Amino acid sequence: MKILFITFIDILNSLPQRSHHIIEFLKGKYDLTVVFCRYDDLGILKKKDEMIKYIGIPVKFASLFSPMTLYKSYIELDSEKYDVCIAQGPWAGITAVELLKAGKINFLAYEDIDYFPAFFEYEDVYNRTKYMEKYCIENSDVTFSVNQHLVELREHMTGITPYYIPNGVNYEIFKNEKAIHEGICLIFSGSLEHWSGMELPIKALPILRRECGNVYIEIIGRGKYEPTLRKLARDYMVDDYVHFNGIVKYNDLPNYFKKADIGLCTLFPTELIKYSFPLKAIEYMASGLPVIATDIGDLGDLIKNNECGITIEYNIIDYIEKTIELINGKNKMMICGQNGRKLAISYDWNEIFKKEMKIIYEKLNKGIKIN
Repeated sequence: MKILFITFIDILNSLPQRSHHIIEFLKGKYDLTVVFCRYDDLGILKKKDEMIKYIGIPVKFASLFSPMTLYKSYIELDSEKYDVCIAQGPWAGITAVELLKAGKINFLAYEDIDYFPAFFEYEDVYNRTKYMEKYCIENSDVTFSVNQHLVELREHMTGITPYYIPNGVNYEIFKNEKAIHEGICLIFSGSLEHWSGMELPIKALPILRRECGNVYIEIIGRGKYEPTLRKLARDYMVDDYVHFNGIVKYNDLPNYFKKADIGLCTLFPTELIKYSFPLKAIEYMASGLPVIATDIGDLGDLIKNNECGITIEYNIIDYIEKTIELINGKNKMMICGQNGRKLAISYDWNEIFKKEMKIIYEKLNKGIKIN
């Protein structure tokens, strides 16, 4: 089977995420072509290895809001026809819909991986992105949403019920045993943006250290909010206990996680977070870490229903009280960690994408469109 995978993500210059994992899953099993956007001004990339043909198309992100931009560039570079196209996000989805209409692909699976309008402050961009998402879902043969609340939203928007296929984890990489270390390590991995919610743990750190001893924070990742967080650590006089480690290679993350005690997912409660499914949460769980998470969307439900951590309201009092209780309850930390490991097995990327491909095969064999 010939599969075309299209993503708006620059897979060469971004941290591993769903795009990278699905490519890894598909390669070797199918005749795979990967089309992705390049934002580095290095021109068109066309290369083929033993398993995958890559086509990198240089674009300015703002130009992707013109529906035909990516499509016109792509059709000049690839004349092949494909049995299945898997498109990720509205900008790739618009391109894939045009390919479906042109007869270049026979079946379109749309991956609904975020509520993308919530990334934008301006109303006109918000509304345009919302319309693009709706158009992609209505014109695809099947849609996969990563969040149960996102499934409900799409059903309300379009009358179509997407399949729930969440994000996952490379369980084999993260299942390492814990390493002996000093103190209590709280760890965060991800983009340092305002919505990452890391202000809360930093502000609370002086009290946690007073009440619980040697508590410190390890931060992995970068982002435009990093200078603000560094200043906050200085202002609260905990800069010696908040360690900014920058970007770490994906395969090195477990080396940090196994020396930690608690995974932080105290995301700022926004519309964006409500409909997201943070990879970090499942990676923490696979590592045996209890998770402290904001009680919002699928994330809060996942923690509560499976007893693999604690959920908080996004305020410093609730965070401090529940974190102290978790730290002092060593048995609870251990049980939450064990529960998280058990849960993470079912979220292994291989299992996630097997389910997705099974649904695609069922739709192909029936010769019907889910829409």
